[in-house]
Amino acid sequence: MDIRSIRTFVKVAELKSFTKAAEKMNYVQSTVTMQIQQLEKELGYPLFDRIGKRISLTSLGQEFLIYAYEILNVVERAENVGRNTENIRGTLRVGVTESLMFGVLLELLPTFKEKFRYLDLSLKTGHMTELLEELKQNRLDMVYVSASLNTDPDLCCYYTHKEHMVFLCGPGHSLATQRNIPLQDLLSYEFLVTEREGICYGRLRELVARYNAVLKASVELDSVFVITELVKRGMGLAFLPEYAVQRQLEEGTLVKPDVNIEPQTYYSQILCHKSRWISPFMDGLIRMIKEVRPEEE
Repeated sequence: MDIRSIRTFVKVAELKSFTKAAEKMNYVQSTVTMQIQQLEKELGYPLFDRIGKRISLTSLGQEFLIYAYEILNVVERAENVGRNTENIRGTLRVGVTESLMFGVLLELLPTFKEKFRYLDLSLKTGHMTELLEELKQNRLDMVYVSASLNTDPDLCCYYTHKEHMVFLCGPGHSLATQRNIPLQDLLSYEFLVTEREGICYGRLRELVARYNAVLKASVELDSVFVITELVKRGMGLAFLPEYAVQRQLEEGTLVKPDVNIEPQTYYSQILCHKSRWISPFMDGLIRMIKEVRPEEE
């Protein structure tokens, strides 16, 4: 079984296109087609369903994709034996929630990429549930997400940091200078909320239910950045991770109302599948995050 054919198969599966895979790998399309056909002949079963110009993995193709990733991981480890960290080649696929991308990773990525010059880095932002599913399907090597502590036996946690969710308003809002505000009073204002699958929205709903209140959600957005910009302009209140708005709080463009409520905590975590080899790239990124935000449970 030729390793080049396996690499081609993985690329076609990821891009869902023979043409795009050929462009990405600098092949002519006939080469990609030939390699897939040869691989299917060796395996004895079809890997893709071809309907017109659209392709999709067969059920056996989906199963083989898991083994293909494992094969490529082993080959990558063998190829990098004895190499200096700076000269290691490979690919790293990272899933990260938007708040952690802008709040943490954005500042680290230039230094990280400079250290691993020959790394092909793929970053995917998305909702936590979406990213975890991608991780389990072996389409991501690691995820950096915000959630309750992991309890999934198929996933291993390599970093944990306790986080805080805070209420936010603009500096000109009437709540900005008040003290010891009852939560019921705060909830009488309109909110800009994150996507319903996110932990911040879920926790906010729990607080609303606890106080028998009604959430006045004027706008629902899937971007923390957009929410903060609108809150600055006085459009409403928000309930977001504190790390994601630390700079704005320090600059005074956002304010934390003095709300009479216990601290609202959760965890940011780096998760990998239990069978995943921790490559030098993954270890390097984990170490870099730990340096700027020391692990905390």
